[in-house]
Amino acid sequence: LLPEKELAILRIAHKGTHDKRKADRIKAVYLLGKGWSITDVHEALLLDEDTLRNYYARYQDGNLMGLLDDHYVNNK
Repeated sequence: LLPEKELAILRIAHKGTHDKRKADRIKAVYLLGKGWSITDVHEALLLDEDTLRNYYARYQDGNLMGLLDDHYVNNK
C-alpha cells in the first residue's frame, strides 16, 4: 500500500496528463497502491499483468518520473 500523500500525487498527476498511455500507468500504480490485486487491475484496465508489475517496479525505482519516462529514442 502507498501512503496517502503518494496517492494524492498520483491523483493530481492523472488529472494533469492528456496522454492516455501515461494516464493508464498512473491509474495502474494508483490502484495497486490502494491495495487492488494485479488481477483486479488487469480486469479493470485491460492491461497485461506483467506490464502492471513493470509499471509498479518503475514507480518504486523512480517515483512518478520513473513511471512516466518513456525511454523512447527516435533515430530518424
